[in-house]
Amino acid sequence: MRGLKRFSCPMRIGIRAVSKVDTSGPWKVSLTTRSSHHNHIPSRDVRVHAQHRRRAAQEMNQPQIANLQGLVQTLTGVKSSTIHATILNADSNSLVVAKDISNTKDTVWRRDLAFHTAIEALFQELKENNFFYKFHINPQPNEITHLIWANPSTIELFKLHHDAFVADRTYKTYKHSLLLKIVVLTGANTVLPVDQCWLPGEKEGD
Repeated sequence: MRGLKRFSCPMRIGIRAVSKVDTSGPWKVSLTTRSSHHNHIPSRDVRVHAQHRRRAAQEMNQPQIANLQGLVQTLTGVKSSTIHATILNADSNSLVVAKDISNTKDTVWRRDLAFHTAIEALFQELKENNFFYKFHINPQPNEITHLIWANPSTIELFKLHHDAFVADRTYKTYKHSLLLKIVVLTGANTVLPVDQCWLPGEKEGD
């Protein structure tokens, strides 16, 4: 383990076999040559060390969630600060900081996209999960102007509860531009989201 780069700390700790000819035997922690002293005061908070936080992220004790990456995938679209608050609520002694969550989000995003664009990855996800979806492309700028998708399970439920049909244009429009969300009211007085549509405008022609 090397010292802090910020302070050019000379401290070096290594793990070596007690016997140089028998590495299957016991091992010991030892200091390397001329590296037995730190050149800075002890850290007041272990969270400043990325290695400590990385291990904490891997060992998170969340119900049904193996680690930080699993939590980020479960809470897709949730702000890093909110995820961090969730972690601290479950474990006030957690070493994970908001920056770790942001970095994990970036890692998951790059992994999920692979060599695809965001739209290509979206369509692949919808297809793999048998979602109903339709879209329209404006050929001039080559961009999608209309998009609608619906979960197949939700469609089946909609067939049973189709009496009260509501189109809500206000759901999270501040974040996702103009979003048309279609919902129905079930017999149990609960709201069932049917599908989501992205439109270029609010006129009847759109």
